Amino acid sequence: MEQINELMVQMSQLSQKDFRNKMTELTELIVDNGGTIRESYKENDKIDTINGNKLEHFFGEGTYIRKITMNKNTLIMSAIHLVTHPYFILTGKATILSPGGLHLVEAPQFGMTTPGTQRLLYIHEDMEFYTVHPTEKTNVEEIVNEVTSTSYDHPKLKIN
Repeated sequence: MEQINELMVQMSQLSQKDFRNKMTELTELIVDNGGTIRESYKENDKIDTINGNKLEHFFGEGTYIRKITMNKNTLIMSAIHLVTHPYFILTGKATILSPGGLHLVEAPQFGMTTPGTQRLLYIHEDMEFYTVHPTEKTNVEEIVNEVTSTSYDHPKLKIN
């Protein structure tokens, strides 16, 4: 845990470009060691798992709501977000590294995710994290492809 804390502190001090490069390296390391960042989703499944954490999918008029229950003492790397959307933390506590820096978060909390955000989370207490995405689609895999990217090369994410 000490090494993870040290890495997260160091990364919080990087420029936006260097932060993205380091997150890309970490993503490759996670995948090379059997982890995943994005899963394939079975059509119409309401519950999936990603690295042992439970995902639940809900739909409203023009919205997709995603609930991820993250287990204590796990390290989670999010996908790269493409659209502005709200998130809600209803239970739990985590240290979160994002382009905005390093933050200790504790439920209840509300925030907004902006394009280009990718998070590295260390979960201190079991956490329920909800996101709400604007879409008319109902296929989870199509939605994930619409609102996230697998790389920073996406046209919406260019930095000067």
